[in-house]
Amino acid sequence: MSQVFITRRVPAAGLRLLDEAGISFELHDDDLPIQRSTLLDQLQKGSYRALLTTLSENVDAELLEAAGNELRLIANFAVGYNNIDVAACQERGVLISNTPGVLS
Repeated sequence: MSQVFITRRVPAAGLRLLDEAGISFELHDDDLPIQRSTLLDQLQKGSYRALLTTLSENVDAELLEAAGNELRLIANFAVGYNNIDVAACQERGVLISNTPGVLS
């Protein structure tokens, strides 16, 4: 079972870092945003500890519920985190990170 689900194609260097650290992952290998229904289905099927998102994915209570109790981290590949319901994450004990320098 994979530890991380990545919602969109990311730079190969990031995937290499996961490989080198021995972290298993599944990648929605597309440049386009993942469809909400596809993401929810994927999360319900898996048991992920982390989710790497972009601003295209709305991380809300419904998504957190679909991800289940194993989820511990939302890593947002974006400068901001307006797409994340911070209160819902806090309620479930899910940490949030972002990439503030990604555009510089």
